[in-house]
Amino acid sequence: MRRLTFCALALLSLSACVADDAGAPSGGAPLAGVQDAAALQAWEQWKADENAAWSTKEFAILKIDDAVYLNEGQGAVLKTRADGRKSYRWEMGGKPRGAVLSIRHEGGKAIVVKGKKRETFSLDAMQRVNVAEGIDIRFGLTQVAPGVNGLRVMVYNQAHPEAKAFKGLSHFPYDGRAVVEAKVELAPSAEAVDFQTSRGWLKRINRVATASFTLHGKPVKLGLYSDDTDPKKVKRLSAFFHDELSGGETYGVGRYLDVDVNGVPDTMTIDFNRAYNPNCARSPHYNCPVAVEKIPVALRAGEMAPPKH
Repeated sequence: MRRLTFCALALLSLSACVADDAGAPSGGAPLAGVQDAAALQAWEQWKADENAAWSTKEFAILKIDDAVYLNEGQGAVLKTRADGRKSYRWEMGGKPRGAVLSIRHEGGKAIVVKGKKRETFSLDAMQRVNVAEGIDIRFGLTQVAPGVNGLRVMVYNQAHPEAKAFKGLSHFPYDGRAVVEAKVELAPSAEAVDFQTSRGWLKRINRVATASFTLHGKPVKLGLYSDDTDPKKVKRLSAFFHDELSGGETYGVGRYLDVDVNGVPDTMTIDFNRAYNPNCARSPHYNCPVAVEKIPVALRAGEMAPPKH
C-alpha cells in the first residue's frame, strides 16, 4: 500500500479520456489525442517513479540489507556480515559485543545506543540514524499483529549490489480498456478484516467501501480498505486483488492499488495500468497482506510478475 493507482477525482478528466485500444480511432478528435498522449506520459512517469522507489532513491527498497520487527520490550543489535562485502544484519536480543549499535522498543519509544551515545526517539514519525558512510537505519511503527503496532527497523546500504544491478520492473503495455469508472458504496460501518501476510502473521485493515464497475465486459466488485474507520477522515484507499493470471503472468500473492483521497468519494476512475506488486514480491524485509478478492478477468495491465515467481 504505497503507490498511487486509483486516479483521484482531480485526475478524472485525464484518465477517463484514454482511448480504448480496441475502439474507434481518435484521429478526428485532436483534444482526445492530446489527452491520450498526456495520459501515456503520466503513466511513463509513474513507472519511472516506481523504478526509483526500488533502486535509486535514498531509501530504495533494494538498498535494505536487513530488517527486524520488535514488539514492545524487545531489542536487537546490528552487526556486520562476514560475506565479503560491507553489509549488515540484525540479531534479535543479541549480545552487544561486536555490535555496531543496538535498538530497543520500550515505553512506546525507540532507544538507540551507538558506542557511548544513547538516544531516545519518539515514534510519531519515521526516524533515522546514521551508522557509517552510506549506511543508515530507519525505523517507525508498523502493525505486527491485528491492531497491534510494533517497531520496524531497516538498515539501508547505499552500495547494495541488488540496487545497483536492478534492471527495472516489468509492466504490460498500456491498455485503455483497463481504465474504468467505478461507483463507490460506503460500508454501513468499517469492518476490520485480518489479512494473512507474507510473514505468516495477521494484519488488520478496515474495509470502508466497495467499488463496483465493469471490466472487459464483466461486472466486478472490489473492496476498498483504509487504516482509518471514519469515512470523512480517510486519506488513502487501498485494494488487494488476484486476477485470472495470478501465479503466472501476474504475482501470485496478488497486486495492490492505492489512492490518496479527501474522504471516501461517491465515484472514482480506476486505472489498472497502475496496479503494482507488493514490496514482498522482490524483498523479504516487508510484511505484506495476501489478497483474497479476485477479479474474474485475465488482467494484462499494470505490473507483471517478477522473475522467479
